[in-house]
Amino acid sequence: MMPRLTALMLGIGLGYSASAAPPIHVDVSGHVRTGGSQAIPAGSRLSVAALGATPTSDAYLLGAALLRQRATPSQTRLKAGLLFDLEIVAGQRESADLANAARALSDQIADLPITGREVQLLDPRALEANPQKDRPALDGDKLVYPTRPETVTVTGAVTRPCTLRHSFLRDALTYRNSCEALRRAASRDYLYVIQPDGRVQKVGIALWNQDAPAHLAPGAIVFVPLDEHQISSIAPDINEEAASFLATQVLTAPRASH
Repeated sequence: MMPRLTALMLGIGLGYSASAAPPIHVDVSGHVRTGGSQAIPAGSRLSVAALGATPTSDAYLLGAALLRQRATPSQTRLKAGLLFDLEIVAGQRESADLANAARALSDQIADLPITGREVQLLDPRALEANPQKDRPALDGDKLVYPTRPETVTVTGAVTRPCTLRHSFLRDALTYRNSCEALRRAASRDYLYVIQPDGRVQKVGIALWNQDAPAHLAPGAIVFVPLDEHQISSIAPDINEEAASFLATQVLTAPRASH
């Protein structure tokens, strides 16, 4: 009887030890009071890491970024496919402007890192108030709380990327018109707006499809797409792919982990 009881107790003990999951390690950087690696209980939500980090008043919460290891393979494939498509467009001889725009965009994309960023609210108090947006934390997650920028960037089918001072009175089209577009390469129908939280919006700007003015937050990007009519039979998804990849980038933060 005793051996059976001992075996039973030993089995219960082993089962308990096996079910005690190890803590989750999350790295936090930027404008926070508690940076570096945090060990939080298994099963914790992102709000636990965000509250533990305690972002300071200098943190730009709208631009805070969640970087996840699981997102890097798909972003690696996205970047590779985008560069391949841009190379094809750059080889077109019918339009020198289109080829030059594709070449310049390819150089820009090639220099950008694979971050693993996923769109995620990271304001600690807002997460507490929105349980549906408070996703489970994963081991290896990185939270970045950047500096608040004062500019908006215009890039894509332009003579050169522009960094313009942010103004709440300007909309996306106004920013676009403040940066010289490549007339024979740039779309006249659409813009892509990439907000600092990683959300992407396609905006109609022609008379036939004009959307309501799209206002931007500091740190946003206006992506001027390549002319859809010229690339529709070559690389029809190139603009959407470019906007999606640009949305994975992270604003500057002290000691930010990319």
